[in-house]
Amino acid sequence: MDGWKRTWVVAMLVIALTAMFGVVAVGCGDTTTTTAAGGTDTTVAAGDLAEDQTLTINITSEPPSLDPNLATDTTSSMVINNIFEGLVHIDPVGEVFPGVAESWDVSDDGLVYTFNLRGTDTWTNGDTVTSADFKESWVRILDPETAADYAYMLYFIVGAEAFNSGEGTMEDLGIDATDPAKLVVTLVSPTPWFVPMMAHQAYFPIHKATVDAGGDAWTEPANIVTNGPYLLDTWNHDSDILLTKRADWREADTVTLENVKMVMIAEETTGVAAFEAGEIDVQKALPAADIDRLKTLPQYRVVPLTGTYYFGFNTKKPPLDDAKVRKALSLAIDRQSIVDNITKGGQLPAVDFIPNSMAGYDTIKQGMGSPTADVEGAKALLAEAGYPEGAGLPEIVIYYNTSESHAAIATAIQSQWKAIGVNTTLKNMEWAQYLDFVQNNDDVMVYRMGWVIDYLDAYNMLELFRTDSGNNYTRWGNADYDAALGASLEAADDQARWDLYADMEKILQEEVPIAPLYWYVNQELVADHVTGYEPSVIGETTNFWTVQILKK
Repeated sequence: MDGWKRTWVVAMLVIALTAMFGVVAVGCGDTTTTTAAGGTDTTVAAGDLAEDQTLTINITSEPPSLDPNLATDTTSSMVINNIFEGLVHIDPVGEVFPGVAESWDVSDDGLVYTFNLRGTDTWTNGDTVTSADFKESWVRILDPETAADYAYMLYFIVGAEAFNSGEGTMEDLGIDATDPAKLVVTLVSPTPWFVPMMAHQAYFPIHKATVDAGGDAWTEPANIVTNGPYLLDTWNHDSDILLTKRADWREADTVTLENVKMVMIAEETTGVAAFEAGEIDVQKALPAADIDRLKTLPQYRVVPLTGTYYFGFNTKKPPLDDAKVRKALSLAIDRQSIVDNITKGGQLPAVDFIPNSMAGYDTIKQGMGSPTADVEGAKALLAEAGYPEGAGLPEIVIYYNTSESHAAIATAIQSQWKAIGVNTTLKNMEWAQYLDFVQNNDDVMVYRMGWVIDYLDAYNMLELFRTDSGNNYTRWGNADYDAALGASLEAADDQARWDLYADMEKILQEEVPIAPLYWYVNQELVADHVTGYEPSVIGETTNFWTVQILKK
């Protein structure tokens, strides 16, 4: 237990050293200093703040869901993280700070967590936020009828997996909300990353009466009841979202930013043009064809992001039901060429699914991919599978969500697979439609996906390919893999846990349900007049309430 805690702290320090931004100081003379929630000090000269405190950011696509129990993607998470509030928050470098819980206690055996709520926080309708709001949310996400993809995230809680699988009852859950100001949670085994997990939307509260009354439309602006720093003011579907500062939020006095306007410009080139015309302040997706020029701009930023971009295979769809075919396709990919000639942002070829920045990587790594293509090895595997030089192999369809960069990567891989005799077709879809298709349509063959960690332990990424994981779109499962994942929670120390992670990575290497392509970084354009905007190292938990807009 103590060893796990030490590793957690070391991981935080390493990421802090690589990701920390400097404090912005502007001008001279009298200054105004505000300590925002999370402890970020923002110091600006008096009068240097713009009158219009509106941040305009391009989120590129429609969020598939603003329901904390149902959302699974980073676009949705960005909105949810700023209109809802969990027990804790994560700051830009991965450190935990209080949210609805002002403090928490852990039993000596690491199995019982007691979260102490302030008892004064409110929902937007004036109701007090209580421990029951969290329990009702967790029961809902685990209820089999909800069919929530992220239900497995709560399996650390006693009775959660049994309830979600239909073999247990709600009464057996290790969640005690008897005291409105205390939430007591009992775990199956010690889980040192449990507190940071509370910053994930799967653990956010819901206002159950609103959910019940609103049905599928409960997240629409006219219906939604939230508890975070911003209100969902308007949502013009497939166009834009407007968040407005919530005046009665607990930390409202520290928040300068009044509005967050989220536009949905799918085409990166169009988004960049809007940024350079001063129409948007943050452009989150950059076109591969223009990246060399954009890297020379002072507004260009690259910050760490712990995750992996990969191609997934539908392992139930011939010919991808043959591991030799899958491995051949993975071997034929020139990852180094993709990061050198397409992404160009300092990404590294993903030779494993687990990024090399993750604690324990030196033990976990297996080299399931190679930086450059092994064309002859790929051809040999295809021949073993009965497709010499690709002869007789059905056409492979590569699916990706609309993006110039995704298209460029898919096109490059199409060419690389052609070199081993594999013919492919490329098909793109808008994000919400694409996510539904990949999840639910068994005709999917190869699909583009990425995973950015929800908390700083490799378990979060490896759990993705548990047989019954709601986010396992490969349709693949392996009993030994599942057993090792379960055993890792009972491991005596970090090293023992990492050894089990290595076993799982080796199984991924042997059966190849996915082909990792590269390890992420976050490339963005951020206007000079924006300060306090600090993307998180663990995905779209960016806290907009630290942002300030300076005079141009």
